[in-house]
Amino acid sequence: MTIPTLVSKYQKHPYVTGLKKAYSTVSNVISLAIHDEEQLIDNLDHYDDSVKNWPIIINKYMKVVKTCNSNNWEDCVELNENGGPILSTESQVFVTADGMAWGYHGPFITTDINGKKGPNQWGRDIFEFEIAAYNQNGVAQGTVMPYGSKLYAKYQGYDPDYWNNNPSSPLCTTEIVNRDGKNIWGGEAAKCTGRVLEEGAMNY
Repeated sequence: MTIPTLVSKYQKHPYVTGLKKAYSTVSNVISLAIHDEEQLIDNLDHYDDSVKNWPIIINKYMKVVKTCNSNNWEDCVELNENGGPILSTESQVFVTADGMAWGYHGPFITTDINGKKGPNQWGRDIFEFEIAAYNQNGVAQGTVMPYGSKLYAKYQGYDPDYWNNNPSSPLCTTEIVNRDGKNIWGGEAAKCTGRVLEEGAMNY
């Protein structure tokens, strides 16, 4: 292995570790919410109900130290070119005690694993998960699915949602991250969540 390759893997390691921690955090939070208050999960696939449910789940089960909205998004996360949070959210953004920034929209929850610290880029330090709002295609309600993963594609019943549905042209590459990573929603770069967790590394 060459020195540049070793350096690259070393630089990316904190992102991989942070994503794994975020995945564990969300999985634990949703599991607790289902156990304690199952009705809160039932409507996560419906945006209006999700907006009502997410704050309850978040405030009860996550160690929130700061909450931001349209008046002060920049206090929690980097803004995109349109002046909104770079996280794909139209609702509140919040920061937890470990320094991670989070946002939610519908059944999705997004994280910037190191908050405002750079690179603030989808596929590097920004990742997304979907919560299964109901039992579907063998995936149980409440399952936390990394966006773009094989599990996510199974739930959707739609192979093109899998980051590696076409190995000759994967939907998570350096080129895609550089192209889409600064968008309000990272497009194909958002599917890197699935790739990193499935491969246990950031191989792009």
